[in-house]
Amino acid sequence: MANEELVDGIKKMVSKLDDPDMAERFEGFEKVLQFKFNDTENYYLIFKDSKCEIKEGDTDEPDITITTDSQVIIDIMDGELSPTKAFMGGKLKAKGPMKDMLKLQMLMK
Repeated sequence: MANEELVDGIKKMVSKLDDPDMAERFEGFEKVLQFKFNDTENYYLIFKDSKCEIKEGDTDEPDITITTDSQVIIDIMDGELSPTKAFMGGKLKAKGPMKDMLKLQMLMK
């Protein structure tokens, strides 16, 4: 599986913060999201000042951790799978405050 497709999916998610309404919703949201993939390298996202930076690898103290396969994230970003269905079906495991996860779900739709 090509990592490019995965990174494009994550970038697509993050690019939603370019929308002023979405950026406003993320004002004051200063969190670190760790993606742990079972089948490829890990990535983490740093949310700060209504922007988001994507980094490769692992962070020491993530606020939220999502564990899944890269294809699940690609399917979610392509609109083929809802984040809720992925979570309920056990394809995606999330650890962190529920209110933060609900906020992140807005970016995944």
